[in-house]
Amino acid sequence: VTATFQISPAHRIKPATAALNCMTAMAASASYAFGKGGDLAGTKGISVMQGPPMLDRSKVTIEGLAFLGLNLSRNHPEEAFAHPDSISRQTQYNFNKIQDRTYTHVVSTDDNGWLCGGGENGDSFKLTLTDSAHCEIIRLGTLNPAWGGVSIEDVRAAMTTIKIPHMAVIPSFVLRNGDTPPELELKFDLSKPAADTPVDQWDNWQLRFVHNQLFQALQFPARFCPGPHHMTFLRKTGFRDAEHAAQYFSEINDVVSEWRKLGPQTLEPETDSSVPGFVATPLVDPLTKQSELDAPHGIYLFKTRSEPIEYYAPNWEGPYDTPEARAIIEDVLSTEWDEATLSWIPRKGPEVVPR
Repeated sequence: VTATFQISPAHRIKPATAALNCMTAMAASASYAFGKGGDLAGTKGISVMQGPPMLDRSKVTIEGLAFLGLNLSRNHPEEAFAHPDSISRQTQYNFNKIQDRTYTHVVSTDDNGWLCGGGENGDSFKLTLTDSAHCEIIRLGTLNPAWGGVSIEDVRAAMTTIKIPHMAVIPSFVLRNGDTPPELELKFDLSKPAADTPVDQWDNWQLRFVHNQLFQALQFPARFCPGPHHMTFLRKTGFRDAEHAAQYFSEINDVVSEWRKLGPQTLEPETDSSVPGFVATPLVDPLTKQSELDAPHGIYLFKTRSEPIEYYAPNWEGPYDTPEARAIIEDVLSTEWDEATLSWIPRKGPEVVPR
């Protein structure tokens, strides 16, 4: 059964980025004989899924999962299935509001279960994992140049050359991507509330601002950004039926609408040591020696989605509404990286999306 969801323009469900789902279709499948170890005689070939839009895929030997991005994890002691060791590196968003923890509408997931909202403690017979909510800005792959990645020394050097504003985000909509079964992603798109909104008040300008600078500063084979910019919160999503899927998207659309009314939010870590999720062992900026608790709203270096290993504090304090600051922001945002051609092109948009 195929369901068509009518979601408000601000939060509509969009198709997945074509570049990330590129198929070289030689045939639908391999023959039975080929599957059993035979040859391809009599077949038209097999379907080949190309890798992600890396800068130079031919020079990547190990495609790791290291990245620079935002840490959106949070502890949720009120949730029966949430992991008690989850760390609250933001306290602004309760992502359980878009997660179907009661499985009212969702009937199946992959073995990770719910990735955000405190993660999974194992009692639901999913993998035992702490909250790994995040938003990637640039995928590094590995911290080994020999594998096509980039050294940590080069990452640190790049961070000294870019401006890091205080990072603030506002959710745009929930995306049901093109995978089968699909992933569910909370998108953080670059948009503006009105046609005449100044650039420093555009939604999520900080994400694209840092993204573009890092893409200019770091040149290495594995470089790309998966679906800029989003937070995945469920994989291999199976709904009970079309009616339940439609109801689910209607409910989360209301949640995202309420978040949007609040405007962009800076991400504040838990600083109260008596509260579950307190950042007891804060990461320290290797360049400025500032703690993520003392200088929040920055960028994290992740080895994997569950393992942040370094923190980079904001180094551009603003204000961002001066003519000089707006000119800097506008200049950086004037182009965007095109995944299809692997080149810079003039910026498209941004789209006007009222809050």
